[in-house]
Amino acid sequence: MTKRLLLIACLLALLAGLSVYTAHVNPWLDVVRCLQDPVAYDGRIVNWYREPLVGEIYANGFQLLQRQTPSIRVYADTSGLVSGEYIGMKAVFHKQGYLEAVSLQVAKNRREKIGVSVVPVLLVAFLLVRYYRINPKKFQIERRDHA
Repeated sequence: MTKRLLLIACLLALLAGLSVYTAHVNPWLDVVRCLQDPVAYDGRIVNWYREPLVGEIYANGFQLLQRQTPSIRVYADTSGLVSGEYIGMKAVFHKQGYLEAVSLQVAKNRREKIGVSVVPVLLVAFLLVRYYRINPKKFQIERRDHA
């Protein structure tokens, strides 16, 4: 029992250490951080995948809207874009306060896909609860008798 707890604690410590290392070496750069210090982040690649919406569309770009952050102008190919669509993109930040899209992905039917992907998770969780139980004294998962 103590060996298992020690192993779990070591694995969690390893996971936490790798997470801190990754955040330090290659941080996730978002537009809010870039707008706080534009000169330091000029020319850096920005990842923007947290539910940004296409706002007003222009001939050479569009306005990008997102909750709890200021909207920002993006210069990109606007063919096929519709106002109000969710997108994911990587872009180059410029110190003047705009983005230049490197890659752009439209998330069509995003909410429906999330809903459909939850169904197998619920099914597997139901089957696990139905056929297995956790024995806290042994710290093991055991098969139920009726299975």
